[in-house]
Amino acid sequence: MGGSELVPYVNTWLWPSFTLVGASSLFFGVYIGKITNSHEWKEIFLDYCHHKRTVHSPNPLDKVARTVLGLVRIAPK
Repeated sequence: MGGSELVPYVNTWLWPSFTLVGASSLFFGVYIGKITNSHEWKEIFLDYCHHKRTVHSPNPLDKVARTVLGLVRIAPK
């Protein structure tokens, strides 16, 4: 009875390891810029973070900087 209930060996490490290697390779390829333009994504993310930081919790220096940049934009060149 003990020998007939044993499950044959099942390879449980192969596909999870392939998945991990594939996902890691994909993320690394994006990071180094071989799959997509990762620098563009970094710049978009930094712009988004800066926008959120300045809009939702502005400090006095950010207010001054926005005022100065606004004046520079409308000033004649």
